[in-house]
Amino acid sequence: MLETISGKYTIKQIFKDNWNWFYDKHQDNIREVVVENVKKIMSCGDKDKLGYSLYACKKCGHKHFVAHTCKSRFCNSCGKVMTDKWIEKIQKEFLNVPYHHLVFSPPSELWWLFRG
Repeated sequence: MLETISGKYTIKQIFKDNWNWFYDKHQDNIREVVVENVKKIMSCGDKDKLGYSLYACKKCGHKHFVAHTCKSRFCNSCGKVMTDKWIEKIQKEFLNVPYHHLVFSPPSELWWLFRG
């Protein structure tokens, strides 16, 4: 049976709803770096957990809170920003010519042929 998720559902929300159950069941098989990144993702944008910057208008006094982000490459919002910056940087290194990038993955039986 296929379950359909409706509404605005994010990776962060899926982790918040299911992480404790999953961790309790599989904690012996989860690397610590995974646990750290999941905790970062669940805290991303939470000013109470990661802090915030406060900006105030000198003229009217209006205050604006900007919550800090987790900066995890696995976070669907922070990772996207990092990926976009990487793409922008790496594109400057490409030659300005038409090209195609191909990845060739031979079967393991032929690896000996390509090692030399």
